[in-house]
Amino acid sequence: MQRAIEAQGIPTVLVTLDVEQSGLMRPPRAIHPKGFAFGHSLGKPNDKETQTKVITAALEQLVTKQEPGQIHLMDFPGY
Repeated sequence: MQRAIEAQGIPTVLVTLDVEQSGLMRPPRAIHPKGFAFGHSLGKPNDKETQTKVITAALEQLVTKQEPGQIHLMDFPGY
């Protein structure tokens, strides 16, 4: 789906917790929040501070030239 959206000229960023599976698909842009549990890809429920940091980190990927398939490990201290 990400490639189809990108083909229409809309940049996308994948937030993934499964680096192995996502890596096989070679997403155009992707981040992996280190240590996050499945089902909590943006952070724990009601943790607005961490969720905002994850979304901000994802949006920052839109302005960085990247090779497809690179998944950037992101560390969010305190999580």
